[in-house]
Amino acid sequence: MTMRRRFVWMFIRQWLTVGVITAICIVMMFLWIAEKMTELDLKRNFSRVALESIMDAYSVREDGSPHISPRLLKQVEANGGWLQVLNEDGEATSAYFTPPDVPGIYKPGELIDYFNRQQPFPYRLYILIRPIEGEMVTLLYGVKEPLDTAASVLAEGGAAFEHLIREARQTESASGTIVWPEEIRYSLEEYKAGIQLLSAEGKELLSYRLPSGVPHQYSPQELVLRWQYPERYGMRTEMRTEKDSGRMWLIHAPYDAAPGIGLTPFGPTVTSDSQLIMYGFGSLVLILLLACGGLALWQGNRIGLPMLHVMRWLEQLAQRYYKEPADRHGRPSSRRRSGRLKHRYKAYAEVVYSVEELSQQLEQHELERGQNERMREEWIAGLSHDLKTPLSSIYGYAQLLRSGQYEWDREEVTDFAAIMVEKAEYMDGLIQDLNLLYRLKHASDALHLEYRNVNVVAGEAVARIAEDPAWSPYECEWISSSEDIYYHVDPLAFRRMMDNIMVNAMLHNPPGTQLKIQLQKGPGSGFTLHFEDNGNGMDEATLNSLFQRYYRGTPTDRITSGSGLGMAIAKEIAEAHGGTVEVRSAVGQGTLITASFSGIREDIRQI
Repeated sequence: MTMRRRFVWMFIRQWLTVGVITAICIVMMFLWIAEKMTELDLKRNFSRVALESIMDAYSVREDGSPHISPRLLKQVEANGGWLQVLNEDGEATSAYFTPPDVPGIYKPGELIDYFNRQQPFPYRLYILIRPIEGEMVTLLYGVKEPLDTAASVLAEGGAAFEHLIREARQTESASGTIVWPEEIRYSLEEYKAGIQLLSAEGKELLSYRLPSGVPHQYSPQELVLRWQYPERYGMRTEMRTEKDSGRMWLIHAPYDAAPGIGLTPFGPTVTSDSQLIMYGFGSLVLILLLACGGLALWQGNRIGLPMLHVMRWLEQLAQRYYKEPADRHGRPSSRRRSGRLKHRYKAYAEVVYSVEELSQQLEQHELERGQNERMREEWIAGLSHDLKTPLSSIYGYAQLLRSGQYEWDREEVTDFAAIMVEKAEYMDGLIQDLNLLYRLKHASDALHLEYRNVNVVAGEAVARIAEDPAWSPYECEWISSSEDIYYHVDPLAFRRMMDNIMVNAMLHNPPGTQLKIQLQKGPGSGFTLHFEDNGNGMDEATLNSLFQRYYRGTPTDRITSGSGLGMAIAKEIAEAHGGTVEVRSAVGQGTLITASFSGIREDIRQI
């Protein structure tokens, strides 16, 4: 997969992940808000909605006993209530948290009187009747509601509480100076309730700490609606009537002032739906911000760190330090212990591999440059010596001939001249080598190609070396091709290439070394020349430097000088003819040099 596709898929996966996380968070948040709103509604209006929830979860076991949700039973207990399951005869078949003052069986009229408060009963009753599995099931829930209880206490003590309120208002004393009964004090403090006394006609006679928005006169319908639908008015209202006077005591509390629920075991506590929604969406925004922050850190780790690593690497390359930046363990930062790329670097695999290859090439070039510099210095020193030695000989013989102190006969002058010519030819050969190498490297007219039989050209080159007395201690064998091979060659340059390879093999091997030169026809007009000897062979360092300019190789007892350009010239000539040169060698196993000519580039540098 290309780097472009990897990045495309990586970003698609990232944003899909963000989308899925966001959707999950939103769904979970809505479910959580719905659950908490139900819990809050049960907490505020448990008496009205508990029976519906309990009845919805009601079931009958195989033994006939009822099964009620343990969670709802815990809420019944937490609200200070009790629960009874009545059969059609009014008998409590099951009871939960029932106080001792609650009867276990009810007469038909008695239950109606308790429910309508026509008879004194210490609890507020709620009844729900529903047929389940062919039987009428009656759930009876009773609770001492704080506001209802406070209203009952006010109605019972009517005149006394009226006097307390009037006296407190006349003296402008603080509310805390009135000693209220516990039921009234709890409602005033915990529910932020206010007290209102109405006449039998519904007009206000007296009020205490009345919340804002409470009217001062009521119709019967409004009183019923305020009691039945507190959420509409934002106010919970409980009322009781004095038996003798017909006056009515009302206690009002803000609808949201009921005890709230804790969102977590450590808080906060909410008392209204708006607070719950605010906390819910605030938490959702916080979670999404944390998710985006985490994604940003993850992207920075996956995208930014590899780029910074590559930048540091390039900076090191500019400073000629070619190793990849390492971690604290000394390993390349992009690699695992096994050598494979770390996961966050895989998206940049091509970049890492390219910079790694660039580092290796630059390091190799730096080593080659250093080697070339050293070889050039050595070559210049050797060449200076090689030029100075024959030049000194020429200068010395010239001085002898010039001197008038001696009378040289013709034979001596001829000997002196022959030595001077030999030294001059040697110097000329060095200069010609440099000139030829430059022309092969840069000039387009370095070769003068002719369509010749390679068998003949190569055979002449081998014969000339074999017949030279200087190389008589070596065995030179020529194996020509069984077929004529015609190719565009420069005869002089081609023989020079073969001379350099053959002479190099003899110079650096002991006398008696066997050298075999074989010509083989290749596909089309191509051919291959093999130069194989059974000499000393070469080590890896020599093998790597064999075709480098100025490299002289290992000196032998017979050679103390040389230009160091012979093999470099041979390779350049082969390449100028459209060929390649390969070498295989090992110490003690001889050397095989193969020059291959494919024929595809026959006309290269042809004039």
